[in-house]
Amino acid sequence: MNRPFAVVLAGLALAACAPAPKREPPAPKAEPYRSGALAVGAWGVGPIRAKTFFESARIRDLFPLADVQDGTVRIAPDETSAAITVTQGGVQLLEIDDGSGNVPGTNDPMIGSVRAVAGPVVGPHGERLGMTWQAAKMDLSECEVGVERDANTVICARPGEGAVMYQFAAPGWDSEEMPPDSVLRRGGYIKAIIWTPPAAP
Repeated sequence: MNRPFAVVLAGLALAACAPAPKREPPAPKAEPYRSGALAVGAWGVGPIRAKTFFESARIRDLFPLADVQDGTVRIAPDETSAAITVTQGGVQLLEIDDGSGNVPGTNDPMIGSVRAVAGPVVGPHGERLGMTWQAAKMDLSECEVGVERDANTVICARPGEGAVMYQFAAPGWDSEEMPPDSVLRRGGYIKAIIWTPPAAP
């Protein structure tokens, strides 16, 4: 039985087992996002970086054409957490989770995981939302079972690349167990690409 996990810990667990990582393109310049491809890499999501504060005003500066809203997400049946959503053109692009404390030496809150959930998102190696399990060329040794808010999905990281994870929907699967490869081959697809910043020193 595969061990379920929380997304914030998954990158470390999944990166630990790994052959050498693929080389990803260098980080783009952190300019405000207006349109076009929204890149995700070990460095961040679009203009978001590890030192971006978890503050809606700051996120609005980075996404000037978007509707940026404070909110909450349910992470367990009896638990919610603060989040910031980024919606552009009527489509929610990102869900930004609260981090764990303040940026060292400041009173500014740290950013947590960023989920790219819709729009022209491009992963480190050309992955896109909706890409099939087969096209993404993952295997189950690179994955763990999602729990709580991520139940009935599979979350994977490429070898050596734990900062970026891929959440795969598994249509028709309703279990705490890892679905077999045949289920993912039949209908699995990338539901979200998740970036988690490095832990503060």
